[in-house]
Amino acid sequence: MPAAYEMREKLGKQHRVTVVSNSENFHFVPSNPWVGVKWRERKHIEFPVRTYLEKKASSSSRRRQARASDQNQLELNDGQLLGYDYLVIATGPKLAFEEVEGLGPHGGHTYSVCHIDHAMKSHDEWEHFCKNPGPIVVGPYRVRPASDRLMNTPSSWKPTCAAARSATRCR
Repeated sequence: MPAAYEMREKLGKQHRVTVVSNSENFHFVPSNPWVGVKWRERKHIEFPVRTYLEKKASSSSRRRQARASDQNQLELNDGQLLGYDYLVIATGPKLAFEEVEGLGPHGGHTYSVCHIDHAMKSHDEWEHFCKNPGPIVVGPYRVRPASDRLMNTPSSWKPTCAAARSATRCR
């Protein structure tokens, strides 16, 4: 979305900007943590792409996949060819939870807010944890006693626990 808006601004209305996307909705990713703790709902950070792009850009397309050729064309997954003068590839991040054993929300032992669906699942799991809290590790944050911070001297660091407010005990 930002790339399309910036291209529209730089090129002017006489040029056509087309967006090829694998999603009909845009998610404001920086708000995913808020969804994870229920400070925002999905409907507050998600909106349909087409409506806004048609106002700002010239057109929008929804396709699952596209392949660029060396002839200034995109081959869309339905076989249609889409010509272009300039191509901006804005893929976003590729999550690679599988790179670390046990990492990730799909069969791993961790939760994520990298995608809106992950944030929703994280919230469900947090609510489940709050009903029956137990040991939790939050890191790598540590807090020094105030007296040491004021004197700017090294000290032993004490671990913090984010669940202390809701848990009956925090180990």
